[in-house]
Amino acid sequence: MAKPDAAILTAGKGVRTAARIRAAALELFSRLGFERATMADIAAAAGVSQPALHYHFQDKAQLWRAAMLELRAVIAEEERLLEAAADAPAIVQLRMALRMFLKVSWEHPALGRIVALEGMAGGERLAWLDAHLTGPRNRRLADLARAAIAAGDLKPFPPEMLVISLQAGGVGVINLRPMMALTFGLDADDPAVRAAHEEMIIDGLLGGLLTQPKT
Repeated sequence: MAKPDAAILTAGKGVRTAARIRAAALELFSRLGFERATMADIAAAAGVSQPALHYHFQDKAQLWRAAMLELRAVIAEEERLLEAAADAPAIVQLRMALRMFLKVSWEHPALGRIVALEGMAGGERLAWLDAHLTGPRNRRLADLARAAIAAGDLKPFPPEMLVISLQAGGVGVINLRPMMALTFGLDADDPAVRAAHEEMIIDGLLGGLLTQPKT
């Protein structure tokens, strides 16, 4: 019988082996998608046998959830930093949240790829992500956008669409870094490229939504 989600991260013997499997699974799931990533591929990438992989994770669905839970601490850190700025105006908090979103997206590109894949596919895995990872984050951002609209700082576009559009714009460059390198010769890992990307998203995209654009 599959182990419950709450026990996934600590289940089985060989904590290091399980962690290596989760890391390999997260990378392959984010690049190939759930259906194309096989347990054999994941075992090979993690440097373990398939019996060893199945000892830790009974099936691919359980392994997928375990890999996704690796990202929960990242989201929790965002929440902690935003709580510290809870008294700031909503538009200031929204800018902070977007900067943190971009930072996390650069440092953990698998998250953006997973959200893009599952967000297009829909279904049980997306529902799981919404419940355990992305839903609270997105609703928090939408609430900040709604408050900024109520304060007169943002144009009255639907806050939910605003949040998703800003996120999609933010991870576009990150998800397509191989194409940037091939077509334009740009190294997306160059600090100057990352800094320009952050300013473009914050000032370029968000700036067009401000009722009084930043000068």
